[in-house]
Amino acid sequence: MNKLIGVGVLSVALSSGVQAAGVDFDGKWVLQDADSTQAKLDEAVENVAKEMNFFIRALARPVLKKQTQICNLWLLGLQEIQFQWQCDDAEADTISVTAKSDLLKVDEEDVEIFGTYQQTNDSVVVILESERGKRTNTWKQVGENELLYTAKLESEKLPTPLTWSLTYKK
Repeated sequence: MNKLIGVGVLSVALSSGVQAAGVDFDGKWVLQDADSTQAKLDEAVENVAKEMNFFIRALARPVLKKQTQICNLWLLGLQEIQFQWQCDDAEADTISVTAKSDLLKVDEEDVEIFGTYQQTNDSVVVILESERGKRTNTWKQVGENELLYTAKLESEKLPTPLTWSLTYKK
């Protein structure tokens, strides 16, 4: 399991990155339209909650909201052998670009989290899976200095996936 600690190590890694089919993911990506972000996330949570049993909704909303964290800044680094991502001041995560369901980490509740890396012409996709479900993180470059981040949470406990997208600029 590879872990990078601190922005300094990630910054060094970012400077040596390579491009994915002419797309440059490396660097700092800053959240745009921050004023409407919470409303987007609340709407995503409500879209899933409204599909649930009435009695479960009140319990489910706070759990779902916890999963919809806002990253004001993404630090991304794509290299020949690994992809690194960091949300704000959280610890950076690293995955091999050849990862086929590798164990990435064990969370604070001793749940094993496995990861898979995928790359297309204009995006990087990291799929995280555990016994609780699956989270698909997609960073898609939609302009020279614009990135669309989409998160999709799937679980047998959810009636429909919890999905949201946010826009970032370099």
